[in-house]
Amino acid sequence: MKKNLQFALILTILIGLAALPVLNQKGHAMTQIWVDPPTETPAPTQVPWNWVPDNGNVVDPQTIQQSVILQGTDPVRPLLYVVDYHTSLGGKSVNPYGTFGLTFTIGNNGRGEAHARNIVMTFSSADFDPLDGSVITFYEVDAENKGNETHTHNFKVNDMSTWKYSGQIQAMTTYTDPSGNPYSDTFIFTIMINQTAGTGSTAATATPSAVMRPQMVVNSYATDIDPLQPGSQFKLGLTVSNAGTADARAVSLVYGGGATAGTTDPLGTPQAGGVGGASGDVSNFAPVGNSNVILLGDVPVGGTLSPEQEFIVNVTTNPGAYPLKLSFVYTDAKGVRMVDDQVITLLVFSLPQLEFSFYQPMEGMITAGQMGMLPIQITNLSRKSVVLGNIIATSPNGEMSNNSILVGTLDPGGYYTFDPMFMPFSEGEAIINFEIRYTDDFNQLRTYNGSLSVNANPPMEMPTPYPLLDENGNPMLDENGNPIMVDPMNPFPDGNPQDPSSQPGFFARIWNAIKSFFGFGSDNTSERPIEPGMDGEIYYEGGGKMP
Repeated sequence: MKKNLQFALILTILIGLAALPVLNQKGHAMTQIWVDPPTETPAPTQVPWNWVPDNGNVVDPQTIQQSVILQGTDPVRPLLYVVDYHTSLGGKSVNPYGTFGLTFTIGNNGRGEAHARNIVMTFSSADFDPLDGSVITFYEVDAENKGNETHTHNFKVNDMSTWKYSGQIQAMTTYTDPSGNPYSDTFIFTIMINQTAGTGSTAATATPSAVMRPQMVVNSYATDIDPLQPGSQFKLGLTVSNAGTADARAVSLVYGGGATAGTTDPLGTPQAGGVGGASGDVSNFAPVGNSNVILLGDVPVGGTLSPEQEFIVNVTTNPGAYPLKLSFVYTDAKGVRMVDDQVITLLVFSLPQLEFSFYQPMEGMITAGQMGMLPIQITNLSRKSVVLGNIIATSPNGEMSNNSILVGTLDPGGYYTFDPMFMPFSEGEAIINFEIRYTDDFNQLRTYNGSLSVNANPPMEMPTPYPLLDENGNPMLDENGNPIMVDPMNPFPDGNPQDPSSQPGFFARIWNAIKSFFGFGSDNTSERPIEPGMDGEIYYEGGGKMP
């Protein structure tokens, strides 16, 4: 019994070792349970290591994908491209002025049945403006370049790009394949811009010969009034010369521009036409005395003229810098009409309009040699507010004090009072000058000047000294025997109304007080003269008149 058990255990280990490679190949080592085989079943044949079973025609999918790519059987699509393009001038160049047609050919590199359909091209450019709209459409471009499409679209050089040497046109293109799948591409057309006359060909261009033509130029200009203000009537003078290489005949000057002249056809033949200035801009500066068209006549090469014209500034014109266009219309030696436009600039200011006056009557108020007050009033007469700085009052005929003050803002019709002190040197008319500082419409510091006149009275006569008299009317003498003189402007310099030597004594003053108490009054003989009255008489201290 014990031997049978050992034999069964050894047989089981051998069978497990023989089946281990097969179990690893099929991947079921972790899920199956080993069972003892029937006794009648022969032991399986041991499988060698690294054995791979034959699965017939099964191929790795990655190998199939690589084989398909290498054999060129991937899905196909349309592939549009620009075969060629040129302008109507030939080549790929245009002139800076005028129009041109851009002709382009579109091909399709798609294979088989990859036709491009429903093609829409949208043009955009910063240098060239489309004249036929910015979109062009066509139905189909056959695959394998079997049906290339050629189309022409018209453009002109943008006015801001006439100075450039090249520009680009971008065409954003959308299309579909026969199944309706959408695609898009962007094509760039580079165009050369000729800066000298030419046909756009790449051949060498001959040096053009000099053109003989007149050229009217404004060398200088000036106005007889400075500055110009709304409502000002002024004369504009010009200095005009012919700076060209040919004589200018029958030159007409149109103020405000807008001149029309005869034109020429493409063959250079002059066409009928006159000189017109009705469309000129004269809204700010209107001509006065004659129209805005004047005849200057013939001007030879290097000749100079000095035309003048009267104008008036419109009262509705706001302060600012205004260009005035000038058009010279003339004929050259071949009879071809030409127009030369010039522009000059005129400055319009809106300066303060102030009035200086006295707000009180000044008759007899100012005396020569004496300081007096001037009641000055400043009034704003303009139709808008003004901001004024310091006002300074001066006079060549006298001395001023308290004569500077800040004014500030004055509304239309508003006023400001100013009271300087003035002492004229002599009698007669005295001139008071005023200067006010302010900033104009162009932020420049300016001064406004004004003046007033005032009549100064003659200086007052100074009273002459007079002798001091005693009670008998006789002049009193000093210790040297000279008359004692009284200064009318300061009759008692020591502050005593009476001469100390003539004052009554102690008892006399008591007696005078008693008499005054009983109403007898004081003795008039003791009164001393004080000063002359307004009538020229001498009065005593008590008020009595000296005989």
